[in-house]
Amino acid sequence: MPNGHDKNWFRLCGAIDGFRLRYGRWPVRVRMHRLSLQDFGYLFTEQDYALIKAKVELVSCEGPMIAEDDSGASYNYSTEGFPDRAPDVRAKDWLGVTPRPEE
Repeated sequence: MPNGHDKNWFRLCGAIDGFRLRYGRWPVRVRMHRLSLQDFGYLFTEQDYALIKAKVELVSCEGPMIAEDDSGASYNYSTEGFPDRAPDVRAKDWLGVTPRPEE
């Protein structure tokens, strides 16, 4: 499990990758704890954060990190962890952003 300053970025990518691998499409939203979501304001420039949100809705909740779509399909990163192999396109490449380095 990642524990660096960008741990929630890796977790977000893991949730999206798991969804993509399972269903062959991108999720429309990722639910995550509000404290995890807060990290994205520090990890990315406003422009990069907007790029992420243009592709996937980030929803604050008190529950686990879950990538999902409107059909009911979901991937629960909190219980399933990182997928065991990479999807055809990785979330980090699809999102097209890189977190700021640790200061």
